[in-house]
Amino acid sequence: MKDRVRRAAAFVRAHWGRLLAGAGLVVVFFGNGGFRSLTRNWLELRRLNAEIVALEREEKELEGRLRALRSGDGVVERLARRELGYIKKGEIEYRFPPPAKR
Repeated sequence: MKDRVRRAAAFVRAHWGRLLAGAGLVVVFFGNGGFRSLTRNWLELRRLNAEIVALEREEKELEGRLRALRSGDGVVERLARRELGYIKKGEIEYRFPPPAKR
């Protein structure tokens, strides 16, 4: 035990400047709110950039859908039939019950 204490004391005597500078850096970076605020802002910036990328992707998809809807009535008709269940005049709609579970 005494040997370990002596080695630690010798290490501190030999490297006291580096230890003091390291402790000072730790206090400067983590002892004030500036560094924590900087880190928090950086993380928020990353989150917002990812959100921007997702929204731009969604915008492109919606622009494509809008372009298709404006291009002709076929797309509108297909969407109305599929999503709203519309049928044309004179058409007959057939409905089948779902298969029974066994």
